[in-house]
Amino acid sequence: MRVIDVLKENKGRALTGFVFKSLEAILELLVPFLMAHIINYGIHPGNLDYIKSRGILLFVLPLCGYLLALVCQWFASIVSQSTGTKLRALLFDQVNRLDLQQSQTLGASSIANRMINDTHNIQVCIAMAIRLASRCPILLVGAMVMSFVVSPQLAPIFIVGGLILGAILALITLASNRILAVIQDSLDYLGQVFAENLSGMRDIRSFASQKREIEHFDRANQSLEDQQTLLARAQSLANPASLFVVNLLIALILYFGAPLVNLGALQQGEIIALVNYMNTILLALNVLVQVLVMISRGLAGIQRVDELLALKPSIQDPDQASQALDQSPTQAVAVEMKELSFAYGETEILKTINLSLAPGAFYAIVGPTAAGKTSLLNLLERFYEPTRGQIYFNGQAIQTLSLEDLRQMVSLVPQRAALLRGTIRSNLLMGKADASDDDLWQALEEAQAADFVRQLDGGLDAKVSQGGRNFSGGQRQRLTIARALVKDAGLLILDDALSALDFATEARIRSQLAQKPATVLLVSQRLASVLDADQIIVLNYGQVEAVGHHEELLETSPSYYAMAKSQKLVEGGSPVA
Repeated sequence: MRVIDVLKENKGRALTGFVFKSLEAILELLVPFLMAHIINYGIHPGNLDYIKSRGILLFVLPLCGYLLALVCQWFASIVSQSTGTKLRALLFDQVNRLDLQQSQTLGASSIANRMINDTHNIQVCIAMAIRLASRCPILLVGAMVMSFVVSPQLAPIFIVGGLILGAILALITLASNRILAVIQDSLDYLGQVFAENLSGMRDIRSFASQKREIEHFDRANQSLEDQQTLLARAQSLANPASLFVVNLLIALILYFGAPLVNLGALQQGEIIALVNYMNTILLALNVLVQVLVMISRGLAGIQRVDELLALKPSIQDPDQASQALDQSPTQAVAVEMKELSFAYGETEILKTINLSLAPGAFYAIVGPTAAGKTSLLNLLERFYEPTRGQIYFNGQAIQTLSLEDLRQMVSLVPQRAALLRGTIRSNLLMGKADASDDDLWQALEEAQAADFVRQLDGGLDAKVSQGGRNFSGGQRQRLTIARALVKDAGLLILDDALSALDFATEARIRSQLAQKPATVLLVSQRLASVLDADQIIVLNYGQVEAVGHHEELLETSPSYYAMAKSQKLVEGGSPVA
């Protein structure tokens, strides 16, 4: 779905508001003409009855225009707000369906700007288009037409003046649009700089790099200020330039109109009407400039929102919707990887992985930094697609499973413990929405988190701030482990999820995990954490270097031996060849 499709849903209301505003503009054009008649045929000859009758009409016309404008405003508000609400919902849904790689390519700041700033600009654009896109052209064209009705001799002044004013304002609008495009990019970049500093605040402070980062932010901020100042200067030329031209045109009307009044070919009221119509043109053009600027922002927002909505996730459900699980998602999963390879762009991360994981067994993955451990886990949940090879769950290729079925089979504890704003209960129920309180407490007990949760005000209903920042790192890890245990999936994956825990707590959690019927896959940098695993898988440079038990790997895997020696799990000796 595109933005235009959302707009079509409200086309009836938008058209109604457009028509009512057009009628209000037409009534406004009649007021100077009516005033000219009152002056010519009422005030000048002293006809009081004529003044009264036309005076009532002069009161009724603005009142009717006011009522018409109210109706237009009502429709404009409904259309713009409903469109903004629908677009935000569509964008949020789209972002949740995007691949991780697509989200990372766009960047969190750019996505947030599209969802908030661009959507707001589209709302304002729609509201102004309904309210003013008809009114301004009608006033411009209508004022010129009425000038011919009032005085065909002086009407050419309006035509020439309109062309001059239009050319001036068109140049200013074009310049503004170009600057606006640069401003939007600068806003995205400034948001990225701010987000990076916010997420990396601890590192920045620990390296005493605040001054450098402030200078970096100031440069980005100054660039944005320069562009906004340039835009303000360009737009500030509109009013004085148009006012100068209009005053010059009014002087021409008076200069050429005075002899016509003396000759009786033109009356005083008609001169006043012409001056009013010239001022109407001035006001309409000035408003039109603002409308065009907002429409330009709205169109730029539409383009950026459409770009996001048009993205098609490369990871989608299979075409054959009938491909479903042949077993319960809680049954232990047998995993097989055949000739599995994966690359980020041109950089190959995993190379020809061949592994078989028996259902219900406890496996560990170890290896040096950048060995490809997390990348392998991402492939298991189809966060990314392999460049070659295949993964099978219980003999079924995971590409043939719907994403919902696949992810019901897997429970992941991420490397970075992530909690969502809400309560402990709401976070735990992410794993299983219909879990009972007993289920939640059992998971907390197994994750060694029950004791500190009981001490919190509210217990399960204790508040969780954004990212779980009101808990320590170890508490967050235990809560994310509990959330995964509540889900009770057939494949439990822990991506270095015990690193913030002390050895005693970690040992108790490992003991609980070993008793689970699920297939458990634990990634860890601490070899002491994986010694009791059924099998230890050693990854190095994206390849499986060896698989076996601790004692076997000391003999067969050089990188495992090096890790064991650095962690004082072996004494003396030399690395294996």
